[in-house]
Amino acid sequence: MKKLTMFLLAALTLSSAATAQAFKLDVDGNKKKIASSDADIQNAKKNAKAGTWETRGKVYYNAEIAPIGPLYLGMDPTTATLLLGNPSERRTETTAQGEFNVSVYPHFDLYFANNQLMYWKQKTVIAENGLDVAFEAYTKAAELDPKLAPKVKPEILKLVDQYKQKGNNAYGAGDFADAALNFAKAYDFSISPLVAAPDSMSAFNAGYLYTVSQDYELALKYLDQALALGYYGNEGDLYYYRYVAYYTGLKDMEKAEQSLKDGIQKFPANSQLIGELITFYTNTGQDASQMIPMVEEALQRDPDNHVFYFGLGLIYTRLGDFDKAIESFKKASELDSQDFSSAYNVGLTYLSKADAMLPEINSIPVNEQALYNEKMGEFNALYKEAIPFFEKAHALNSTEPITIELLRSIYFRFRDESPEMMANYEKFNAMM
Repeated sequence: MKKLTMFLLAALTLSSAATAQAFKLDVDGNKKKIASSDADIQNAKKNAKAGTWETRGKVYYNAEIAPIGPLYLGMDPTTATLLLGNPSERRTETTAQGEFNVSVYPHFDLYFANNQLMYWKQKTVIAENGLDVAFEAYTKAAELDPKLAPKVKPEILKLVDQYKQKGNNAYGAGDFADAALNFAKAYDFSISPLVAAPDSMSAFNAGYLYTVSQDYELALKYLDQALALGYYGNEGDLYYYRYVAYYTGLKDMEKAEQSLKDGIQKFPANSQLIGELITFYTNTGQDASQMIPMVEEALQRDPDNHVFYFGLGLIYTRLGDFDKAIESFKKASELDSQDFSSAYNVGLTYLSKADAMLPEINSIPVNEQALYNEKMGEFNALYKEAIPFFEKAHALNSTEPITIELLRSIYFRFRDESPEMMANYEKFNAMM
């Protein structure tokens, strides 16, 4: 599961613990206001007034958020107790999302993990679809009195934020279909003419979550909206979700392929896109090397972009052409001498090239010692070629454990060749 870009409401600041009051919900008071608003819009005279609809929007918004009170995702248990009072029950519950410490309150159950509120289950609802009713009311108010448009805009933005929170909450609970619906609502409200501030992140989250919940047509609708707004997710993941929707959902192979190709041209270092396109070409009997011109075309436009060379290295690695992969990673490292990944991948590819020799080496008959020694010499030479690049990567990120382990293993292999090799082995062994 990909990590969702989260929207967290700001934490409520407490002036002091002594002033905190346990949360109380006025259900009857909110219901009375709803009933009064419902009666007002049935009154022809009041129905024609913009103020009636503006008030209705506030009434339904308040009724929607009232049952969750001061809750916010990320709240710690101590703050929850200060704001809400002591729960009636505390228990441990295991769900599909993991193990949680649950605090039970009259109107909601809170699910904590790692000392923070991951999601809640609301048990009391005052206004069904309260945010939708509020949106319709604010829209009607501005329609009746256009001068109110600037005033209702921030109110509609509150509705957008609430739908984001509902989306994040549903995501935490593992209800991806509901999360998708809430993020879709947030986006739809954000493109209202009264707001005109398209929320690209919500569009992306809706598309991603509709993909996860296998509603592929809606997934593409919102992913395409995010794409048009220039929001691509984490390193171009949007293109991967579009690919899944076309390939798995709509069975449109042409558009599935094109989505991966578009993604690789824009994000050539996204190994997931590269891997999926190679798999796609393999499954359809096509030559995966046709991917190379995509990145080379990008290099023609921007020849000093180290990311493009890095992506080219990934492609060559997947195709098993280690020499060209090494050449590409080296070029990437030259263009950006501070890039850990480029230096690291040069070293890693040398090891991959060496390890690819093992089946041949292991198949040499025992009576052909000279040939065995020759091949082992080539094998060891490749391991030694990797050392300066792993050393560079280690210098760029001295706490990365994988690099330390690889250097320790290589120096261990050659520890008896010289005092220097032994000293380096002992250094990295001590680090581990």
